[in-house]
Amino acid sequence: MRDLKQLKIKLSNIINEYNGINIDYIPTDSIVIEPWTRLKCQYGCLHYKKSLTCSPYPPKPSEMREIIKSYSQAILLEFHENFEIINNLVVEVENECAREGFYKAFGLGAGFCKFCKECNLEECLKPELARPSLSAVGVDIHKTIANNGYDILAYDEIEKTYLCYGLVLLD
Repeated sequence: MRDLKQLKIKLSNIINEYNGINIDYIPTDSIVIEPWTRLKCQYGCLHYKKSLTCSPYPPKPSEMREIIKSYSQAILLEFHENFEIINNLVVEVENECAREGFYKAFGLGAGFCKFCKECNLEECLKPELARPSLSAVGVDIHKTIANNGYDILAYDEIEKTYLCYGLVLLD
């Protein structure tokens, strides 16, 4: 079908089921990929090497740069500090995009995967749900959101919470 207007209507219906989700359509050339983001995973995250969606398993930043070139836009999802909800929503949005004919749609989540109690590092047991985290593939989410008019600090002064982000690549 591939009707972007129809897709936006369907996605707004999905988003309305969640409280506090913001959605935006951004050009992929505004997505910043930096290799240093994986350092934050390796030195500072307790989930390093413990999930196939986290470093060092997903595509490296150099690979992700090439992957992003095959997409023209992305759907940016913003939510209050709840990685589980944003990761569920990323998959839900990706699936709706595919149903609407955007077959290349692919989601990137936030934080580590929580779909299994413990990750089977030999083979993902829930590949239909698991998606790599933005930082694991090299996305500098702060520069990316700044490029799209968002506050680089990603903090909601009213709610007193940090914001988390997901992306769904779209073409």
